[in-house]
Amino acid sequence: MIMSIVRVTRNRQITIPSKIAKKLKIKEGDYVKVILRGNELIIQKIKTLDELAGSWNHVDTDKLTKAIEERWKRWNSARHKCCH
Repeated sequence: MIMSIVRVTRNRQITIPSKIAKKLKIKEGDYVKVILRGNELIIQKIKTLDELAGSWNHVDTDKLTKAIEERWKRWNSARHKCCH
C-alpha cells in the first residue's frame, strides 16, 4: 500500500502524489471519479478509450458499428416523431 498526506488548497483541490499518479498512470487531463463512502474519500482513475480498446480485442467492430448505426437511426427517427 502507498500512502501520502496531502494538503487541501483554498479551492478544495489536492495534488495526487507523483508516486501514486505514476502507479495508476494518471496524467494531466485524465478524469478521476471521486466517491464518498462513509468518512472515506476514494479517488479512482477513469480509463480512457485507448486503455479500454485493449479489452475489446474479442469484439467484432464491424458488427458493433452496424448496431450503433441502427440504434442511432431508430433514435433519430423516434426523436423526429415526438418533437416535430
